[in-house]
Amino acid sequence: MKQTKTKKMKGFTLVELLVVIAIIAVLAGIATPLILRAQKAGARTEALNNAKAIAGGLSIFKTDRGAYPCGYTREQLESEGFDNLPPGTDANAYLAQLITTEIIDSETYFFASGVKGAVKGDDITGTSDKLLARGENGFSYIMTEDEEALSDVKTITPLVIAPIKRVGDNPTFDGNPYADQFVYGAVDGSGKLGKIGKEGQAMSKGRDSLFQTGTDSLFGDEIPVIKAPTGIN
Repeated sequence: MKQTKTKKMKGFTLVELLVVIAIIAVLAGIATPLILRAQKAGARTEALNNAKAIAGGLSIFKTDRGAYPCGYTREQLESEGFDNLPPGTDANAYLAQLITTEIIDSETYFFASGVKGAVKGDDITGTSDKLLARGENGFSYIMTEDEEALSDVKTITPLVIAPIKRVGDNPTFDGNPYADQFVYGAVDGSGKLGKIGKEGQAMSKGRDSLFQTGTDSLFGDEIPVIKAPTGIN
C-alpha cells in the first residue's frame, strides 16, 4: 500500500512574530489619533447642536417673559405655581426655567458630550432635586452683575458656552473635549465654534478674548458673569 506523506505545518519563527507585532503597533499608532479625532469631532457637533437649541429656547423665553432667565423670571414662575426649580444661582438653576416653561422639552439638550462629569439627562423633572440634576447640564450660562440677565447684546453675543474650566474675571476653557475649540449658543439662536488660546481663553476675532469688556465688547456696557454648571469639572 502506498503511504501518503503528511506535510508538517511550519509555524511562525520568533523573528516573524516580532515583525507582525511591530506592524500591528505601527498601525495602531496611526489609527488611534484618527479615531480620537473623529470622536472629538462627533462630540463637538453634538454639543454645537445642543448649544443652538438652548440659544433658541432662550430667545423664545425672553420674548415670553421679558428677560432671559434670572431671579426676576424665577419669581414670576414661582408666583404662577411652579415649584420644581432647582435652588441656587448656578447655570442649572437658571436654565431649568426653560424646561419648567416647556420651551425645551428634554434635559438631553443640555448634555455637552465629551465634557468631564457631563451625563445625559433622565428627563425626570418633577421635583427641584431632579430637574437638571448634577451633571445633567454641561453648559455655562452667561449673565451680568447682581444676578441680572444680559440686555445690552449683539446678535453674536454668547448666552451659553462649553466646556468651561474656570470662571471668574478671566474665564478659561478646557481644550481637551473639542480639540482646542469651544461651542456657544448666541443671541440670534445660532450655534458657533471658537478657538481656545494657549492660556485657555476663548478667542474672538478682533478682540483680546470673547469676554473682552470696554471697546467693541460683545456685551456692550455690561460686565459678563459666567455661571458654571453643577457637577462639571
